[in-house]
Parts: sequence; structure tokens; C-alpha cells
Amino acid sequence: MNPALWLAPVTGALIGWFTNYLAVKMLFRPHEPVTISLTKLTIQGVIPKRKKEIARSLGEIIEKELISIDELTEHLSQEIQNEQLLDLLAAKASAGVVNSLPNLIPDPVKAVIGNLVANLVHHQGPELMRQVTSHALTGIKQNIDLSRLVEDKVNQMDWRQLEQLVLQVAAKELRHIEVLGGVIGFIIGLVQLVIIHFSH
Repeated sequence: MNPALWLAPVTGALIGWFTNYLAVKMLFRPHEPVTISLTKLTIQGVIPKRKKEIARSLGEIIEKELISIDELTEHLSQEIQNEQLLDLLAAKASAGVVNSLPNLIPDPVKAVIGNLVANLVHHQGPELMRQVTSHALTGIKQNIDLSRLVEDKVNQMDWRQLEQLVLQVAAKELRHIEVLGGVIGFIIGLVQLVIIHFSH
């Protein structure tokens, strides 16, 4: 077979790859609107153009599908009320009380007082922590809008940060899209080659 006949598949592969490569780049660029003077057409990257919509949708998805404010506060509640934290509070309270006692009090007495404080924290601490935690987390639920928090964070990003974020998450998938364009272009060119071959 004439090597020149392979020009169609190779050209198709290059066109397919370049088309998808250009499409991927145009997700982000140009960052700012650019007007083509002759046509009055304004172009801008899809993601920069729809940044606010993307930020709002991302915030809603994270809150509804990934983690809600209720789930977040429940997790915080469990962390706050764990045994290690209670032990730490008991040790800190005991040490604080003992260190504040006058020097004239004998060390054995200080040790007894320290143990009493630690035992008191262990006994009363869980209920006190539940009350404080419940009050604090209720305030968090009422005052924090997780969806809006994510939306504002995304909107505060500049174009480079947003582009870098997307590329970190989807670089492999975007590369596959580019390669797929080349593969499809090659197959189309190959089909054309077969049609030309059998039509003669």
C-alpha cells in the first residue's frame, strides 16, 4: 500500500488531538473576556465565565452530597467528647490548681487536692462538655452556611488558583480526552482510507 495513503489517518489523528487539546485549554482561557473586533464576538474560558455558577453549584453539592453542617457538627461533638480530651482537661485542671496553691501547703496535701480535682473533672466533665458542646454547635449550625462558605472560597480564588485546582483533580481525565480525540480522528481517517481503497 502506498505510504501516502496513511496521510488521512495521521492527519485525522492530529486534527482530533488538537481539537480536543484546544477545547480543554478553552475551559480556562482566555481568563478575561476578549472581543474579536471584526465579528464583535466575545470569547472567554468556560470556567472563568461561569465561575460564580460553578462556585454556587460546588457549595450546594458539597453540603448536600458530601458533608452537611449536621454531619460536621456531629463529628466535632464526638471529637470534643472523647476520653483523651477529658484526660487532658483533668490533668490541666489538676496542675493548674496545684500550682496556684501556697508554698506552705505540704506536697502530699497538694497531691491529694490535685487528685480530687482530676476526679471531679472526670466525674462532672462529660456532662459539662456535652452541655458546652451542644450550646457551641447549635451556634455553629445557626451561623455557618457551609454551602455559602465553599462558594465564597471558590469566588475568592484567582484564575490561576482555580485552574490549578481543577488540573490537580482532573489532569489525567483531561489528558485522556486529548488522547481520545487523536484516537477517534485516526479511526475516522482509517475508515476514509478503507472507503477510498474499495471505491477504486
